Amino acid sequence: MKRVVFASTAAAYGDVAEDLLPLREELPLEPLSFYGLTKVMAERYLALYHKLYGLDYVVLRFANVYGERQGDKDEGGVISIFAKRVAKGEPLTIFGDGGQTRDFIYAGDIANGIVHALTTDHANTAYNLSTQTETSLNDLVAIFGKAVGQELRPTHQSAREGDIYRSMLANEKAKTSMGWQPEVSLEEGLRRTVTYFASI
Repeated sequence: MKRVVFASTAAAYGDVAEDLLPLREELPLEPLSFYGLTKVMAERYLALYHKLYGLDYVVLRFANVYGERQGDKDEGGVISIFAKRVAKGEPLTIFGDGGQTRDFIYAGDIANGIVHALTTDHANTAYNLSTQTETSLNDLVAIFGKAVGQELRPTHQSAREGDIYRSMLANEKAKTSMGWQPEVSLEEGLRRTVTYFASI
């Protein structure tokens, strides 16, 4: 059977009220960026194509993905930026108070989720792939320090306008319907990522 697996994003939800965290798949999609909008439109094309022509699809809305070989642009780039700096012994900078949170998920867990999406009996719907864990940037720096065995002391600069303060995606639907779950801890994932950037 043919099937399309589409890589979507947490940005599809937009800036949702914090009392709705963790964000669930049934929430309205109200993106605040053109990046998020393009993902939402592709999701709708897939749903319509399935309705008209019967092509199966699975939409995967990724949380903040990180891992080896990641670039430092766009969503989730903070880990790539920090990993490169830690690997080179350079200082870290946090924009804002560091209390802003993200749901960081290792690229290997995303790859595993894609395999599950290809084989699940529960297609033609959207799933969040996330750890369902909020990690603040301050905590992220502390976990980086544990991963590399040294204390890291970041500097702080003014917060950047337009940044969402808190973000976390629910993952119960993916666990229940696809049998998927994240397996790599943030500390282990950061260790692998720093090791990679230190080797290049």
